[in-house]
Amino acid sequence: MESELQKAVQEVTDAAKALNIDIVLVGALMSEFTPEIEADYPQFRRTNDADFAFTTHDWSAYKKLREALLKKDFKPDTHIEHRLHLGAAMVDLIPYGPQIAPGGKLSWPESEFEMTVTGFDEACATARKSEGVKAAPMMVITVPGFVLLKIIAYLDRKERGGDKYKDDAKDIAYWLQNFAGGTNDDRRYGLATEPDFAGQEYDTAGAVLLGKEVGALASAEAGAYVERFLRESADRYSPFMDILAAGAMDETADKRRDEGVALLTSFGKGYQHARKPGE
Repeated sequence: MESELQKAVQEVTDAAKALNIDIVLVGALMSEFTPEIEADYPQFRRTNDADFAFTTHDWSAYKKLREALLKKDFKPDTHIEHRLHLGAAMVDLIPYGPQIAPGGKLSWPESEFEMTVTGFDEACATARKSEGVKAAPMMVITVPGFVLLKIIAYLDRKERGGDKYKDDAKDIAYWLQNFAGGTNDDRRYGLATEPDFAGQEYDTAGAVLLGKEVGALASAEAGAYVERFLRESADRYSPFMDILAAGAMDETADKRRDEGVALLTSFGKGYQHARKPGE
């Protein structure tokens, strides 16, 4: 993590603590703090953006935290209302909760930009304390929580246009491929002993496990997004599969599409298993 980003994370953590605001690191930077990524995992994409979420009843907590950071040399972004800059580092502050974001929709007061915060309640409620010495201890979203929010972000951003949804798709694909894949993690092997998953191949077992955890985590509202994602993405020529195959020659692209379909099918299998009554 770059020094400016590390400083920004530390400043946000300190300011939130002073204001008694319980923040959770929810974006891609979680990969540098979560114990769920082992040393032998392929490197997750690097980011210079720290996304923090916190539950609140109104805008007062957000305004207080933002003002505290502006006094620490953070600069407001001229285009994105919830973003601050500290040098090259970016920080996004995202409040959520039923009072401030009824129906899971947060409307920013100045820009009137509407942001979907469905899934934040359950994802942040299951956050874990960070590990390592890169910054002060903080609560960090889990991988299933991260994937749940990424699925929702992917659908929203794809619908709005622009290219950010492509990063969301790549993040989802990374975890479909690598979840529970560490040398010291035996969950993929254990899955094959479960009656409903007997004979599950190792390469797709992580996607099943991830689906089970996302299925157990998601609320009904967030689950509707996951089910839509599965419906829209399962075809090998869907926009999601196009992103996985992008930049590859024909034979390699076909292989990536086939692998993507197998992973997403396995994820859906685990997800639906977790959503069964009594499971």
